[in-house]
This record gives sequence, C-alpha cells and structure tokens, in this order.
Amino acid sequence: MTETKKTTLVEVEAAALRLLSRRDHGRGELAKKLRRRELPEALIEVVLDELEERGYLDDARFAEEQGAILARKCWGPRQIAHKLRARGIDETTVDEALAKIAGEQDWRDRARQRMHSRFGDASELDESEQQRAFRHLTYRGYSPGLVRGILFDES
Repeated sequence: MTETKKTTLVEVEAAALRLLSRRDHGRGELAKKLRRRELPEALIEVVLDELEERGYLDDARFAEEQGAILARKCWGPRQIAHKLRARGIDETTVDEALAKIAGEQDWRDRARQRMHSRFGDASELDESEQQRAFRHLTYRGYSPGLVRGILFDES
C-alpha cells in the first residue's frame, strides 16, 4: 500500500505562522511564499482569511509600518509605493498608508536630509554633482520638482 501525503489545513497554517513569526507580511506576499511551497491554493486562501480574522495578517498595518520604516530611511513616496506594491499591497491601501505617513512628516525635509547626508550642502555642488544628486533623489522616490527645489531654489 502506497501512502500519499495530503497537505492539511493545519500544515498550511503552521507554514504561514512560521513566516509571520519572523516578520510581518502583507496578504499577497504571504500567499506568494506559501504558493512557492506548492501548498494547495484552496487551503492557502482559507488560512489567509482566518489569519486576517484573528488580526495576524493586516495589509493596512503592514503598509503603514513598512512605509514608515522606508520613510525613516529617507525613501520618497514614489519608491515607497513601488516597494509596497511589489509586496502585494493594493493601490488603495498604499495610498492610505502614504497619506498617513505624509501627515506625520515632511517629504521635503526627508529629501533635504538625504541630500545633505549623501552630497553635502547643495550650494557647494558643481553641475555634475548636482546631476548626480538629482538622479539619486529621484531614484529614491522624490518628485523631480521637489528635488529641483532642494538643489536650485534653496541654494
């Protein structure tokens, strides 16, 4: 008699809880990780719904926490939104998280802080350094208009 292994709901839940014990996840990111383990899709959905009901899985909380961490590291709103979407957070939740983060801090101050720590005083930069600073800050997720203001208007 050959024994076939059937994945149970308890095993899927245990795998999800192991992942959540390491760090918080968004629903989409956790589902992706569970799918990579080739667990049954129907059981994954049941477990994710159950974890949301218990409060172990909350996309809004995850987006706010991760967004705040990235903002403290001087990432701009565009890059924060991109990183959250890459982790499976929907657009509405991303927008709500960014609005909350923006209410707690000033993006211009964060960009200025990053600019100063990386390149020094904007008034002392030559043209090529200004271009490097501009590319760096726009890559970090700040709008080109805000970066131009920091580099050229405030000099």
